[in-house]
Amino acid sequence: MAKIRQTQIASYKQTKINIGQKQKTVYDILKSKGMATNRMIAKALGWDINRVTGRITELVSKGKVITNGTYKDQETNRTVTLWKAI
Repeated sequence: MAKIRQTQIASYKQTKINIGQKQKTVYDILKSKGMATNRMIAKALGWDINRVTGRITELVSKGKVITNGTYKDQETNRTVTLWKAI
C-alpha cells in the first residue's frame, strides 16, 4: 500500500479550504444582491459561469441557497433560475 506524503495531505487541506472560500464568496455576493442568476453572480465576481454553477450546487446541497423563481436572461434569451441565500 502506498504511503501518503505530507505534501499530498497539505495539498488536500488547501483544496478543502479553497472550496469553502469560493462557496463563501458566491454566498456573500448572493446575500448582498438579495437574489441573482448564475450569470449575474459570475459577472459580479469576474468569474466564468462554470466556476459559479458548481459552487451554487454545493450551497444548495448544504441548504444555504434556494431557488427563488425564474428570470428571462436577456443575453441568452433563456429562462434561468434565480437563487436566494438563506
